[in-house]
Amino acid sequence: MADEDPADVFAFPDFSQPSKWMTLSPGTNDPFFHINLGDTKEPTEDHVNVKPANADVDGFFKLPASLVPADLNGTGETAYQDIPFHEPLHNVDLRDLDVFDDSWFQKDEPVITEAEYKTWDAFLTLDIPQAVPLFITETGPGAYDAAMKNIGDPLGIGNTKNPIVKTNPYLAALLALAFGRGSVFFVWDEAKASFAPDMSGMRISGYSSEVLQGLKQRCLECGNTTRSLSAYVQATYKMHPGAIRVAVAKAVDVTLLTIQKILGARATQIQSLLQLQCQVQPIQSVLAYFKSLIGKISKLKTDEQTLALIFAEAQALEHGNVLLSEVMREVLSHVSEPWTQFAEKWVGVRAEGGIPLTKENPGNGFVRVENISIVDDSGFEAEEPDYVLDEDRMPKFVPNDTALVMFETGKTLRLLRIHHPEHPLCQTELIISSGPPTLQWHFDWKSIGQFQEDVKNYEKRLSENLQRWPARTSAARLSTMSISKTSDDGYGLQFFGHEEAQLEGRLLASIEALNKPPGVTSEEDNLSKLLFTRLFEDTSVVHEAVSDFSPHWSVIPYHSFGPLIATQARVINREYMKLLFTAHRLHDHLSLQKQFQLLGNGVFCSRLSHALFDPNLETAERQAGVALSGGVMGLRLNGRDTWPPASSELRLALMGVLAESYLPPSPRTKHSMEENHDLPGDMSFAVRDLSVEEIDKCLDPSSLEALDFLRLSYKPPAPLSPVFTPVILLKYDKIFKLLLRVLRMLFVSEQLFRDTLARTSNWYHIDNASLRFRFEAQRFVSSISAYFFDTGIEMPWRRFEAWLAGVEAGLTKSDTDSEEARILSPDELRGEHERTLDRIMHTLLLRKRQQPVMKLLEDIFALILKFAKVARLEALGGRESEASGVSPKKLYEAFRKKVDVFMTVCRALMEKEGQGKSSRNDLTTDDGRRDEGVKEENTIDRLLIKLEMSSHYTHSRT
Repeated sequence: MADEDPADVFAFPDFSQPSKWMTLSPGTNDPFFHINLGDTKEPTEDHVNVKPANADVDGFFKLPASLVPADLNGTGETAYQDIPFHEPLHNVDLRDLDVFDDSWFQKDEPVITEAEYKTWDAFLTLDIPQAVPLFITETGPGAYDAAMKNIGDPLGIGNTKNPIVKTNPYLAALLALAFGRGSVFFVWDEAKASFAPDMSGMRISGYSSEVLQGLKQRCLECGNTTRSLSAYVQATYKMHPGAIRVAVAKAVDVTLLTIQKILGARATQIQSLLQLQCQVQPIQSVLAYFKSLIGKISKLKTDEQTLALIFAEAQALEHGNVLLSEVMREVLSHVSEPWTQFAEKWVGVRAEGGIPLTKENPGNGFVRVENISIVDDSGFEAEEPDYVLDEDRMPKFVPNDTALVMFETGKTLRLLRIHHPEHPLCQTELIISSGPPTLQWHFDWKSIGQFQEDVKNYEKRLSENLQRWPARTSAARLSTMSISKTSDDGYGLQFFGHEEAQLEGRLLASIEALNKPPGVTSEEDNLSKLLFTRLFEDTSVVHEAVSDFSPHWSVIPYHSFGPLIATQARVINREYMKLLFTAHRLHDHLSLQKQFQLLGNGVFCSRLSHALFDPNLETAERQAGVALSGGVMGLRLNGRDTWPPASSELRLALMGVLAESYLPPSPRTKHSMEENHDLPGDMSFAVRDLSVEEIDKCLDPSSLEALDFLRLSYKPPAPLSPVFTPVILLKYDKIFKLLLRVLRMLFVSEQLFRDTLARTSNWYHIDNASLRFRFEAQRFVSSISAYFFDTGIEMPWRRFEAWLAGVEAGLTKSDTDSEEARILSPDELRGEHERTLDRIMHTLLLRKRQQPVMKLLEDIFALILKFAKVARLEALGGRESEASGVSPKKLYEAFRKKVDVFMTVCRALMEKEGQGKSSRNDLTTDDGRRDEGVKEENTIDRLLIKLEMSSHYTHSRT
């Protein structure tokens, strides 16, 4: 076959001569048996520089020095674990590379030539000359280069004057360029912040400049991107803008480090342009995406916005580039670690290192500490520092319910740590021993199921540890006592009392330990493993590996964070609610509000009514030259001209009214009162802060606002602060203010009966208008008071007590079946408490939109008080009412008109649609932390039934 010319079969005589371009220059003719030794120190690649052999020294069969392998047992790759990590992790020293260093393109292991099978017959065979190629494409790169160098440019490429550089150094320069490092061929331009070729139009043998342009541009973009990302990492580490941004820089740093290691390990395998292109293309796509991501992040202000952006980017890549999708999932997991770690510390599954978060601090993350200022309709303002959920600092991908439960759980845990530091949940070792799972992202159903199983096991272990904690604590105390007794006998000195040889041995061991290099503390993370395994895999293989059914991105945050947050909230809320009902006697404090603030105690109402209004009691007012008798004293509001009373009068008149009227709901509370002589919450009478206009109204003893200065002071214990918030106490105060007016009207209506019909009355000639006024006023006041107390207060409060009993029963049930029992948080208890007060205020016409109706009711009460003053003067035999021009008939006519208007408005309210809708814009409703409305029941029809069933006020006229 060697003697045959393959072209003779179809050749024409004109084509028998070789092409004239096959006459190569002497410098480009390669010997047939040429061995390329890669000696880059010589000016040409065509000859081997071999030292003359010396048989005495080298022997007859010694290989040339350039062919001797450096290490026959070497692997040629550096182990990933042996490379120490730096800050930054990747190599930031991107100095120019010496591309003529043969370590870049020469293999570490020598080329092993296969042995030839030689026979004596082969020596007898004559050397057959090689057939001369007929076409330029068959002659190798030399002829192609000669054609491009020809002045006439027969190929029309335009590379006549383009310099030719060596292939291996050029490949090394392109590879270094992808690293972000310059060389003799590519230099870094500081002004343009970009790499630029040092020689324009350079090419390698066998390729034109146009062919190399695409690969060169890709490597150049990859190098520019590497430099940009490296500068970003270094600047971020220096500035420390935030934990999330540092985590982003750390992810970029790990990516650059991994790519450097991959390219470093694969550099010896790159022997052609196609191999180099296959290595650079996936790397350039990953780095270009990171560069665009950094550009978007730089425009954001907060770390939470950065988290939301990375989440959105990872979601957008779900059906795009498979490799980038996997990389962004790992980046999202990396970047979310600072936030998840703070969330774990906040809910109590991770120990807080350093200074813990308290109300004296400004806050951290999504928890902000600020002074809560609450202004009621009356203008009263209360401020106190408290934890506030900063919704702007909460990542947008976290569900609202999960974020709220997370915040409330941490807030309840801080209350538990402050007021019960000895509780087991406040002990870090208990939580750690229970093995809580970590908060991290789970992107597939398998990991989600495993996470839920881990959460269930954690809750089970935590419940068991809580039950065993008392016995464990007592055993620990006994062991501590025994250790303290024997500690003096078993203690051994470290230095004194030892021999010189022992001390010398310890010192030498310490020196040896300190001389050792520091160990590698960081391990290969998932992002590095992913890049190592998936960066150069086939796309179809990667797609097949990640094509498993996964949950939608909208539910991934809920399944990743929700189970652990819900479990921790259930455990903490159960323990804190138990303490509220047992140690802090929540029922007693609620019963106290019902008895006094809502006037649910009959003895208290009677004592308070007589102390304030009974004119037959001895006065507590100091008079010149008159000594106090020491009997039962009162303020005698209806029988005095000077008002308001002094503080001493208040103390004398109201002394013992609260303590002697209180009915303890449990024997334990009664025993506690006998020891401390104090009511729960230090309940006492106090003076309300009033405006100038309100003070002016209080100066008139006959006005309806005469007692608006009197209020009840209650300071809830700190553990009960989540249930008795300032808003709730303001609502109690507003209700008490109205009920005190109603209590006065009840006493006045009874006094009218005595002033008109009693034997001691001096009002002998009573007209019909006065009698009808007295009767209708008494009936109106009694109907209003019955509606307020029975329908407005008693019914909502009974529902609240029944609901509270169910909550307490659920706590008992949770000890045996924690999964089925629903555990409420203190904030949910506060919400139900506040909604109960809102229902009461709605029935009592105290809501803001009901002010016109309340104004009509106040005008009617004011008319009744004016008539009561006239009746009192008539009963005492005075005629001051005639002199002042106030006649009972005119007052009765005004009273009838006001009542008629009032009932018309009540009928309109009964027929008005939308009374059952929730109200969220009222300032006295919920404070907005829960987006829940108050379902207001329309009970005004019951008031109309009590006032009139025969349309008396509508049709009859006097």
